[in-house]
Amino acid sequence: MLDRILNPTPTIYKWDKFWVGFLPALVLPFVSMLVLYGIMALSSQFIHHEQFPFSSFTNALQSNLSFLRITTLCCMPNAALFFFFIRLNYNNASRAVVVTTMLYVILIVIKDVS
Repeated sequence: MLDRILNPTPTIYKWDKFWVGFLPALVLPFVSMLVLYGIMALSSQFIHHEQFPFSSFTNALQSNLSFLRITTLCCMPNAALFFFFIRLNYNNASRAVVVTTMLYVILIVIKDVS
């Protein structure tokens, strides 16, 4: 598998590179975590009329059950990115999205077990 990553299959597409899929897939879960916090803060403010500081959000991540739920939810946009690259026939970029998502899943499982 490492041979496929280091020597990707040649394609006719200019942007079908491993890093084109790797970098967005690496950043997208963090962006979706910030979006999730924003949604939670706005709903807390408008529905419950309370403030929801970022420190409360990070304290909620300390709980194993909350950490597992929030992080797996934040990895879900990588699936949309994967299908976007598949639709464009960017096989190397979609391979990078899968590799990055699996790295996140391995880290989540390691954190959840310990």
